[in-house]
Amino acid sequence: MTVKRLLFPDRVRKIEGSFSWIDHRFITGGFLRDLSTIEILLYLFLVAVSDRNGLSFYHDDRIATLLKIDLASLGKAREGLIVRSLVAYDPPLYQILSLPSRPVLLPSGEQWERREHEKAIHFFKTIQEVLK
Repeated sequence: MTVKRLLFPDRVRKIEGSFSWIDHRFITGGFLRDLSTIEILLYLFLVAVSDRNGLSFYHDDRIATLLKIDLASLGKAREGLIVRSLVAYDPPLYQILSLPSRPVLLPSGEQWERREHEKAIHFFKTIQEVLK
């Protein structure tokens, strides 16, 4: 049996000036299992930079630069986290959400297409409102 001990007692982690943590259920509850590598990277980044309420104001171009990914990959990863009810997004504001009681399954291809169609209609209506 491995005895738990500090490997570097003079380097014990302290949280100073910010607050960041990951719910253990993220790993033990199966939430991590179905995420892509970039979704995991984005989720951990957002947890690391968020405040005690899970809020982060990083802009997409800055996140993409820091994570060394393109904007399309960032958008796809963000959408995966939103659909799984792990984050909320209202540009440029991200919010890490409390974990649902169990992992949310991705919608079927047909459901995904319907969702994308509804989002497109919403964006077009928003653009029309702005142009009026």
